[in-house]
Amino acid sequence: MSKRARVILSMLTLYVVWGTTYLGIKVGLDGSLPPALFAGLRTVPAALILFALAAFRGSSLRVEPSALSILSIVGILLLVGGQYGTILAEQYVPSGLSALIVALLPLWIALAESVFPDMQRPGRLGWLGLIVGFTGLGILLWPRLTGVSAGAREFLGIGIQILATWLWTAGSIYSKRNPLRVDGIVATAYEMLFAGVVTLALGTALGEWRHFSLTPKGAGALAYLTVVGSCIAFTAFVYALANLPASKVMTYAYINPVIAVFAGWLAGRVGLVPPEPVSAAMFIGMIVIVSGVALTTASPTLPPRRPGKPLGDAENHLEPVPSEV
Repeated sequence: MSKRARVILSMLTLYVVWGTTYLGIKVGLDGSLPPALFAGLRTVPAALILFALAAFRGSSLRVEPSALSILSIVGILLLVGGQYGTILAEQYVPSGLSALIVALLPLWIALAESVFPDMQRPGRLGWLGLIVGFTGLGILLWPRLTGVSAGAREFLGIGIQILATWLWTAGSIYSKRNPLRVDGIVATAYEMLFAGVVTLALGTALGEWRHFSLTPKGAGALAYLTVVGSCIAFTAFVYALANLPASKVMTYAYINPVIAVFAGWLAGRVGLVPPEPVSAAMFIGMIVIVSGVALTTASPTLPPRRPGKPLGDAENHLEPVPSEV
């Protein structure tokens, strides 16, 4: 296979696989997997596979204790806060709605970076993208805020999902402000391992093992998310980053939500998960959100107001979004 074909295949993998991870979470929950154990049983095996992959590539698995401390904090914010939060949210909201709320993540990160004087700021086009994107969120949630189409459980899910994106944003900012010279796959494996141990411990403390039952649907979702969603797609992500500009790789951030909405709708139609209808507000909100994200990610950034040490230049700092690692 030519290099061009491998690059195209890697991007198609990111678009399709990471666009369907939200559906994979919904299938796992529908297959009776308890949320915390679901997160841990997905993350720990994925970490071990990535450690094996890194060793096969000849990367050193040894990391300084100070770096391990940073990776543990990043892993807990990104994967306990972000990924486990997404699993919790999808107990109450459709997978497509969850994906569209997560799609705002680049906007939250751009907004958070603008607060720090030593980090890059959005330009005019970036601020326009922020306004457009959050307007899309308003359109998406308006029928629910006006009481037309939401109950208390869905409001709870929306709140959890928004909180999860904030925690993911905090993890991304912390990672950028604490750059490490660690191989990207090794760093991600450690982050997964720390987060997996925490969520397994949480699931044990919550008594989830008493309700644990590995049905065929749950096992299939776990296998898909662990092997395909975390390992194969993340390997494609690393390969794409090595061979394409980061701006082109990050196009997955506004392709994935569209695929997620369509996948959830289709899965609901065939009975794989409860029905996930796409309303007019959801469709319009999706278009507006994706447009806002595209404007923000394509916008040139302004230099820091107060130059400081270089930030975000380590190999592990371009992070996928919550459901995808």
